[in-house]
Amino acid sequence: MVVIFSEHISNRLVYVLDFIFKAKDISYQLTDSVEEFNSSQLLKINYSKLDINANLTVLPQGILFEEDIKNSYKVEYCEDLWLINGSDDVFSIIFYFLTRYEEYLTVERDIHDRFSAKQSFIYKSKRLDKPNVDLMVKLIFELLNLSYDNVQNQFKTILTFDIDSAWAYKNKGFFRSILSDAKDLSKGKCIKDKMKVRLGKKDDPFDTFSRIKQLANAYEVICFFLVGDWSKFDKNINWKNIEFKQLVKDVSTYCEVGIHPSYKSYLNQNRIKKEVKRLEILSEQSIYKSRQHYLKLTLPQSYRSLIEVGIKEDYSMGFADAFGFRAGTSFPFFFFDLEKNHQTELKIFPITYMDGTLNQYLGLSIDDSKKVVFELKKQVKEVGGMFIPLWHNETIGFKSKWSGWQEVFNVNLM
Repeated sequence: MVVIFSEHISNRLVYVLDFIFKAKDISYQLTDSVEEFNSSQLLKINYSKLDINANLTVLPQGILFEEDIKNSYKVEYCEDLWLINGSDDVFSIIFYFLTRYEEYLTVERDIHDRFSAKQSFIYKSKRLDKPNVDLMVKLIFELLNLSYDNVQNQFKTILTFDIDSAWAYKNKGFFRSILSDAKDLSKGKCIKDKMKVRLGKKDDPFDTFSRIKQLANAYEVICFFLVGDWSKFDKNINWKNIEFKQLVKDVSTYCEVGIHPSYKSYLNQNRIKKEVKRLEILSEQSIYKSRQHYLKLTLPQSYRSLIEVGIKEDYSMGFADAFGFRAGTSFPFFFFDLEKNHQTELKIFPITYMDGTLNQYLGLSIDDSKKVVFELKKQVKEVGGMFIPLWHNETIGFKSKWSGWQEVFNVNLM
């Protein structure tokens, strides 16, 4: 049990303390009474500029006592220490990380309207590959002589797969198949293998669901299905296709199933709602997990839409163009809506890296990718968080540009 004194008690302060202590099964009391604080026999944290005895004193910078969003904060890493406007107020720094404060203030976006890693203060500080918030929390435990063992022992791996296209050649429909074949032939490509797949004489290269089923016997697995209407960036099988219906139903019997809101559904709540309903019909169960297609995320609008359609857990918190910890943590945390200045019931599960980030965005070799994944998992283990890689059913077929990448994937399982 820990008692914390603060002259001001706010939603923001409670949010941070809940993440540091309550979520780690450490009870705490928050008081604005000096007399109550001084008389307590518990471990003490003084979060004020008052000169009172405590096991740990943190001088407030001010952001936790505000209710609006200001473009006047700078968080940077200097000489092995995170600072916010020159202050080492660890509570404020953690709040800035978790809420993605900077994303509310950044206008510049990439071609897919995403906040990119290169814009982030964490990336600029060359610390994106570190679970910075978790390391700060661990240090707080050490300064208070609290055992971190129980937290560290909670480490686990969750394997997640985006099903953008269930099959490469099967069940694409007559016109899509004809257009695809014509395009390949115009480029001088052979369509022999495609024909064999359609005739049932060869396995579809994207059909890796037997492998996912085997993984689900040993690990927690979540499959996120794209069921949006066809578009330039949404190319899954039609959700009404009989074999696709059976696939979703089968997969939902051996692992968790979540919605993969389509590219076209971006910032369109009605379309997201429609897609969630489709997946509920196919899976014959309620859908409460989600991951954005292309990791398209705009705060707070994207998360507000998910909340409105009944989503309870989101797995989109990561960058497409870089691996690491977008919010500084490997632990799940609740979305705090900065514009409304309150915590919501939507729980965010940060991803650690995406397959395409290593192979396509960064162009890393198989050996270098293995080292990256090994080091990321090692760091998550050390803080007791959740190691959540993002792969696709098509990439774990380990064909074409993914040939040999089974070595990288296997590092997840070590």
